[in-house]
Amino acid sequence: MGRFANTFRHTVEAHRQIVRERQHVNDPSPETETQVAFAGDWHGNGYWARHALHRLHAQYPHVRTVFHVGDFGLMPGHEIDGYLNAVDNACARTCIDQILVTPGNHEHWDDLNARFSENPGQPVQFSERVWALPRGYRFRIGGRSLLSFGGAASVDFEYRVIGESWWPSEFPSREDVEHAIEGGAADILVTHETINGGTSQVEHALMANAHGWPLAALAYSAMSRMLVTEVWEAVKPAVLVHGHMHIADQIHLPSGRQVISLGCDEQAGNIGVLDLNTLTWSWCAEPPGHDASGQE
Repeated sequence: MGRFANTFRHTVEAHRQIVRERQHVNDPSPETETQVAFAGDWHGNGYWARHALHRLHAQYPHVRTVFHVGDFGLMPGHEIDGYLNAVDNACARTCIDQILVTPGNHEHWDDLNARFSENPGQPVQFSERVWALPRGYRFRIGGRSLLSFGGAASVDFEYRVIGESWWPSEFPSREDVEHAIEGGAADILVTHETINGGTSQVEHALMANAHGWPLAALAYSAMSRMLVTEVWEAVKPAVLVHGHMHIADQIHLPSGRQVISLGCDEQAGNIGVLDLNTLTWSWCAEPPGHDASGQE
């Protein structure tokens, strides 16, 4: 898979060493990174992925790692090959070594679970530079501890087909939550699902129910948020970055912690950068002459 694959393998091996020694190290990543990027839902949109990565590189050319917060578009078979090739090529042109995906609800969870079961608790490589992280996966980068906790509720599940467009294992289990919590505190929590008490725009959208989802769908969504909120409250990260809601927003809570909600493909606010020293967030601005869809 090349030297960039080896870069993340080095990170994974360092994580295993942490577990073996039951102690933290300063930074198991091969190079000290001071800033990392986070991207929201791409839904298999190769055009937008290229656009977002080129926009990131134009403004932050030194960034080497992108954390993707889910609904990346992880599907098996030939349908994903062209998309992954487009993403890998864009990474090569923009000096991105690795995209680390916290899976969303709109991924093929049967395929994901099969891949994760081959090497339990470890990331799965989908392409030269794209990796999927299992729920509860922890590691360090740039001196910061991170926890990935993927999955979310598909509020439209009643209109989807099990095994074709909806996979019930998108929903975190009680065991997933306990596994994530048992590792203790983390500086940064990466999720697809939002939490209760997050940003103002997300809270407003949840209350408004503008799409008129039925009570069963709202209850399913609320249970998912409750589980992710439990992880948030137990792990007490300084920063939470999530997707799912297709809303770009940010809030600093009275506790001093911050929540960042990312927009999806074709939206402004789909990608930004976190400074690992100060935990300061910066949005990547759209270049002049572009609208939110990336068209000239």
